[in-house]
Amino acid sequence: MYQFDEVIDRRQTTSLKWNSAILDETFNNPEALPMWIADMDFRVAPEITNAIMEIAEHGIYGYSDASGAVDSFVRWVKQRHHWTIQSDWVINTPGVVTALDIAIQTFTQSGDKVLIQQPVYYPFRLVVERNEREVIANDLIIQDDTITIDFDDFELKASDPDTKLFILCSPHNPLGHLYSKEDLQKMFDICFKYNVQIVVDEIHGDLIMPGETFFSVGALDEQYSTNIITIQAPSKSFNLAGLQWSAVIIPNQELRLAYQKTVNALDLAIHNPVTIAGVQAAYDHGAEWLDQAVQYIYQNYLYMKEHFAKEIPKAMVLPLRATYLLFVDFSYLGLDDEELDKLFTQEIGLALDSGHWFGDGGSGYMRFNLATPRSNIEQAMNRLVEVLG
Repeated sequence: MYQFDEVIDRRQTTSLKWNSAILDETFNNPEALPMWIADMDFRVAPEITNAIMEIAEHGIYGYSDASGAVDSFVRWVKQRHHWTIQSDWVINTPGVVTALDIAIQTFTQSGDKVLIQQPVYYPFRLVVERNEREVIANDLIIQDDTITIDFDDFELKASDPDTKLFILCSPHNPLGHLYSKEDLQKMFDICFKYNVQIVVDEIHGDLIMPGETFFSVGALDEQYSTNIITIQAPSKSFNLAGLQWSAVIIPNQELRLAYQKTVNALDLAIHNPVTIAGVQAAYDHGAEWLDQAVQYIYQNYLYMKEHFAKEIPKAMVLPLRATYLLFVDFSYLGLDDEELDKLFTQEIGLALDSGHWFGDGGSGYMRFNLATPRSNIEQAMNRLVEVLG
């Protein structure tokens, strides 16, 4: 059994999440309890640490070959997601957001439109805007605890001849939502109809809660998996965000060559030996650690859900079907975004991702990172109850 209850002091490290100066700058409270940035407060699997230490002790950090890590990733995808992919379909980038930058630069031009579904991971919007493309949103419908897609609006926006790219977050961050196979295929069919290139961010695809089913692109018919660009990574699964490694799966050779051309133009094909060692160890030896981490996170979710229902029943907790990020609706308080942010940072003392950061539909919500020891969850709940209970 791994020890997820261990509290590790991260304030004395380079952690963005726990850095007091960043907490002060972002939340005006350097002592706030951080439950915002999506990394875990758990030690990684010891096999990962051992692999990195072995590289460090070797003492030479020259140009390195990432093929071993890619092969391990390919085996993982087959075992975990029942998708048989080829190693040469995989292009590595230093993170999912970088992979999105490359897709936008490859498949769109300045002034083109990129379709996203808000509220969604806010770098989706930022990456489009910084590349001088236009964001268009098919806002997801949140009704009680149900998430639905407005397909009429989706098709209307996909049919715009200026819409060249659709970026899907699946599983969905911050809603913790899993799309049905039917919904995925319906969205993808619409995009195919209007020649809109599809990119799917599956970074949370290994973090599926007990009893739930995740449909990766690879679980769909070949017409979908062959023509869609899929991004996966060990970042969330194994708490390796700082190692900066993602895998872009592109079975279609024409799309892959175009994407690789941009990667080469940006000179992003050099790989870090420490990263390679950590990623390979994660995919080869991290399955049991991940399974236990998911169970621990799920118990944290049940704890918060139960205590909200008992002590702050007016707050609506969205079901956590995937990810370790819980979205909670506090709109019953009747506060605007600025007032709600101030309540949480100054009175309650929690540093959270505010719902409005994620775009339309997020106002009134707060996102909680549950990948943390239970004592932090209890402390957060106590602070909430003290002010809102």
